[in-house]
Amino acid sequence: VTVVTFTQPKFLDDGDIQQMGDEIFQVVDSNIEKLVLDMSTVEFLSSAALNRFIMLHKKIKGAGGELRLVSVTSEIEKIFAITRLNTLFNIQPDLATGLASF
Repeated sequence: VTVVTFTQPKFLDDGDIQQMGDEIFQVVDSNIEKLVLDMSTVEFLSSAALNRFIMLHKKIKGAGGELRLVSVTSEIEKIFAITRLNTLFNIQPDLATGLASF
């Protein structure tokens, strides 16, 4: 299992979103099968950032892998609920639960 932790609280700028996506896609391209995104520090995601998460989910699933989001803040949880992305992503309350869910 590979765990990715974000250091930036907000993903608004196209450059930041592109960099975040590129870095995570590089991890996926290294043939990992299980990926956990620790969202504990993320306070805001723009629609473009949400799109990158959707693309990431498709890429991992298409390669036969699994993705978990853990420690999602209440603000991000609201965004996922409004956009119904909470039905797409496997969201776990914390890292230990996320790791155990594989």
